[in-house]
Amino acid sequence: MKALPRCIKWNRKDFESGSASVEFVILAIPLFLPIFIFLNQFSEVSNEEANARTLVGEVVRAYATSQNLGNAQARAEVVLNYGASRLGFSRADIDSMKLTFTCSSSSCTEPGERVRADLTMTLPITHRVVHASAQEYVSPWQ
Repeated sequence: MKALPRCIKWNRKDFESGSASVEFVILAIPLFLPIFIFLNQFSEVSNEEANARTLVGEVVRAYATSQNLGNAQARAEVVLNYGASRLGFSRADIDSMKLTFTCSSSSCTEPGERVRADLTMTLPITHRVVHASAQEYVSPWQ
């Protein structure tokens, strides 16, 4: 006669061995998801701010190295549009940019003059206002 198969004993620990990891996944995903979304948006805004600082630095350099005031404004606009497109700003970003120049005297192209550029733009997705500024001195040997 054939022997009957042995009865398998189930222990309570066998059922609970994977439950801790399942509970962790079920609870952790809703808690960590907002953190990941926040970090992603923070990195995007930080990248836009870094690009804005780079752009305004190049614009003020083009302005300060110009020969006359009329040429300076035109060069700054060209560098702003070209540099913004090269840095990956969208057309909406470029259209929202406001650029202002301040000088330490009335003529911004005199040797030794300090020129400051302020760039303000509104990010279309987050509606956050990004402000960047840079200053440059007109070469005294010009």
